[in-house]
Amino acid sequence: MGEPKTSLRESVPIWRRRYHRQGLYYVLPALVLFGIMVAYPIVRSLWLSFFDYSILEPDASRFVGLGNYAKLWTGEQNQRAFRNTLYFTAIFVPPYVLIGLGVALLLNRVRRGSVFLRTVIFTPVVVSLAVAAVMWTLFFNASFGMAHKMLVWLCGLASWVSQTFGGPAVAAPAEGVLGSSAWAMIAVAVVCLWNGVGINVILYLVGLQRIPDELYEAAEVDGASAGQRFVHITLPQLRPTTYLVVLLSMIGAFKVFGQPYIMTGGGPQDATLTFVMRLYHLAFRYGKFELGYASALAYGLAVFIFAMSLLVRRLNRPVE
Repeated sequence: MGEPKTSLRESVPIWRRRYHRQGLYYVLPALVLFGIMVAYPIVRSLWLSFFDYSILEPDASRFVGLGNYAKLWTGEQNQRAFRNTLYFTAIFVPPYVLIGLGVALLLNRVRRGSVFLRTVIFTPVVVSLAVAAVMWTLFFNASFGMAHKMLVWLCGLASWVSQTFGGPAVAAPAEGVLGSSAWAMIAVAVVCLWNGVGINVILYLVGLQRIPDELYEAAEVDGASAGQRFVHITLPQLRPTTYLVVLLSMIGAFKVFGQPYIMTGGGPQDATLTFVMRLYHLAFRYGKFELGYASALAYGLAVFIFAMSLLVRRLNRPVE
C-alpha cells in the first residue's frame, strides 16, 4: 500500500493559511490596544528602572544600571514597607483561605435557601473597593463607629476575664483602631477579608461539588468517620482548589494598596505603608516623580511574587 496522501491544507504552514490571516485581522484592534496599554508600559518601565529618571526633568535622566535595584533593600522606608506587606500577608492569607473553606463546607450541606445564602455571602465582593474602605473607616471611627464600640466592649470583657485570673488589663486604643499603629493593619486585613472572602467560598464550593459521591459512600461502607472522610477524601480532592486560592490570595496580599491608602494613607507612623503604596509615593507624590526608582521597585516586587508563586507550586506537588 502507498503512503497516505497529505492534503493541501495540511501541507501549508499554519501562519500562511488564509483563514488564519483573516482571524488575525479581526483581533488586530485588540492586539494594538493591548500593545499600547499593557505591553509598552511594561517594557518602558523596565527601561526606566535602569535610569535616574524624573518626569519633572526628563532631559536630566542618566543611566545608573542596577543602582535603583541596589537601593531596594537599603532604604529604611522600603524595608518598613516590605515588612508591613509581609505582616499583612501573614495575618490575611490564613483566615482568608480557612474562612472560605469553612463557609463553603457549611453551604455545601445546605439544601434549602442555598442560593440566597450564596448571594448574601458573595455580595461584598461586588462592592467597590473605595466604597468598602470608606464605609469601614466610618465603622472604625473612634467617636461614633460601631466596630470601635464593639472592640471597646470586647476589650472590656477580655480585661475583666484577665483581671479575674490575676492577669493584666486589656484596653482598646483610645485614638481608635485606625489611629493605633498596633491595630491599624489588623483593621485593614478585616476589611479585605470582608470584601473578598466570597470569591474563595465560590471556588471551594465548585471544588466540593466536583468530588464524586461514590468516594464518600465507599468510605462510609468501610466505617470511616466524618473526620476521616474530611482528611482523606475532601482535603486531597480540594488540593488543586486550595493551591489556586492560596496563590491568588498571596499575590493579592503582596499587591494590596487601595484599602490602606483610603483608610489610613499609610499611617499611623507608616504602620500600614505597603510596598505598592511606597512605589506610588515615589512615582506620583511628594513632588518627586521618581519613575526610574519606582519602576525598579515594581520589578523587584514582581520578581518576589514570581519566586513565591514558584514556592507555592513546589509545595503543591504531591509527596511520593
